[in-house]
Amino acid sequence: MPHPGAFGVLLTLHVVLALFLLGPLALVCVTAPVLLRAVPGPLPVLLLATRLVRVLAAASLIIVLTGVGLVHQGSFGSVRSLSDGWLLSSLVLWVVGCACCLGLVAPGMSRAIAEVEAGADVRRRIAGIALGAGTSTLCWLVVAALMVIKPGA
Repeated sequence: MPHPGAFGVLLTLHVVLALFLLGPLALVCVTAPVLLRAVPGPLPVLLLATRLVRVLAAASLIIVLTGVGLVHQGSFGSVRSLSDGWLLSSLVLWVVGCACCLGLVAPGMSRAIAEVEAGADVRRRIAGIALGAGTSTLCWLVVAALMVIKPGA
């Protein structure tokens, strides 16, 4: 099904942003526990990873904004609503995914970095960071499936 004009451009932007923002975000999140196991060696990498989690999670708002721009448009006049179950679920999952990144992973990594600099053991931080990373990545995967399958649409 072709997607002509502005809709096609916006849809392309939405998909490309999702690939280039959420892909690296998921990768950084799931590698954080591995980096923490190798501490103190990769401390500069952990600092960069923490910044990336914060920046990429916040930048993912652009994906949502382009997606919302697509809602009432559609190829061949299809009309969608934010009250559609799959769209509403996707938005909720995006909030949960970002909350995990910004509320568990990034703060956990920041605390771990501070503890490494203080000479403390950071292994107790790994479980919380891994939980946040796994949950956020699962959210991104389910959102992708909802965008493709569009259940009930």
